[in-house]
Amino acid sequence: MPERLKGLVLKTSKGFALRGFESHPIRQIFFNMDKRIINKQIVIENYSSKNSVVYDNDTNKNFLYGDATKKFIKNIKITNKDNTIADVGCGTGYVFELITKKYKKKNIKFYGIDPAKGMLKIANNKIKDKRIKFFEGSFEKIHLKNNSVDKVISTLALHWVGSIDKALKELKRITKPNGSIDILMIEKNDGKRFKKLVFKVMKKYLSNKQIFYAANLINRISKNELKDKFSKYFNLKNDYNLSINIKKKLIYGSCSQHIKWWKARSLQVISEINNKKLFIKNLKEELSKYDTKKGIPFDLSLLEIHLIRK
Repeated sequence: MPERLKGLVLKTSKGFALRGFESHPIRQIFFNMDKRIINKQIVIENYSSKNSVVYDNDTNKNFLYGDATKKFIKNIKITNKDNTIADVGCGTGYVFELITKKYKKKNIKFYGIDPAKGMLKIANNKIKDKRIKFFEGSFEKIHLKNNSVDKVISTLALHWVGSIDKALKELKRITKPNGSIDILMIEKNDGKRFKKLVFKVMKKYLSNKQIFYAANLINRISKNELKDKFSKYFNLKNDYNLSINIKKKLIYGSCSQHIKWWKARSLQVISEINNKKLFIKNLKEELSKYDTKKGIPFDLSLLEIHLIRK
C-alpha cells in the first residue's frame, strides 16, 4: 500500500473518524485513480515512441483523417489581427506545414504544443521556420500566458484529453478576449461500425475491463453535449458566436490504407497488448472479410468547431 495511505484516517461531516481505511471501498477509488494516471502516462509514452514513427507517412497525411485535416485547415481564415497562433495537440507539426506555406510573409508567432516527445522531436527536425516554437504540454496544461493567443487551432486531438471541461477552461485562459478558436475532432459516432471490428480482435488479447478502458481513452461526444460544455466557459449569449457542424462521409480504402492510418493514430489503444505484430495481422484478416469492390468502408463523422468574438 502506498505510504501516503498508511495510517490515514478520514472524518465524516460530523467529525467521526473512519478507521480501518485499508479495507474500505474508498481505498479502491484512490488505487483506480492512480492506475488511470499510470495508464494515461503509458498511453502518452506509447503514442510518442510508436505512433510518431509512422505518423508522417503519406497515407496518414492524405487519406481519411489526414485528408479531412487538410480540408479543415484550408478553410480556416487567418486575419491581420492573428499575430499569435497556437496549435494544441500539434503532433509532428503537420498543420504548420500547411499554414506556413500559405502565409510565408506574415510575421506570425506560431506555438506547437503536444505531450508526446517523439512527435515534437520529429516536428523540430523537419520544420525549420524560425517563427515556430514547439514545446511539451497538453490541453489541460498549456505553458502560455493568460490572454496571449489570437487564434487557437487543434485538429483531431481534443477527443484524446482526460477532461474536455479542463481543456476548454485552459483554452479560455490563453485565448485573447477578441481571439478565435478552430477545432476539428471526432464526433460521437465516428467509425462506429469500423471500430467494432477492432474491438472484436482486441477481445482475443484483452479482458473486458481492459477493452472498456481502451474504449474510454477517447471522448466520444455529440454536437449538443459539446455546445453545453463550451457554454460553461464562453459567454455564447453576449460575447461569442459558436458554430459546430457535423461532417459525415463514408470513406473507402484498401486494407493497407486503413492499417496505416490506424497504426498512426490509434496504436495507443492497444498499449497493453504485448504481441502487437500478431494483433495487426489478425486485424488485417478481420478487415479483409469486409472488403468490397470500392474497398473497406469507414463511416467518418467529425465535428468542425469555430468560436469567434461577436
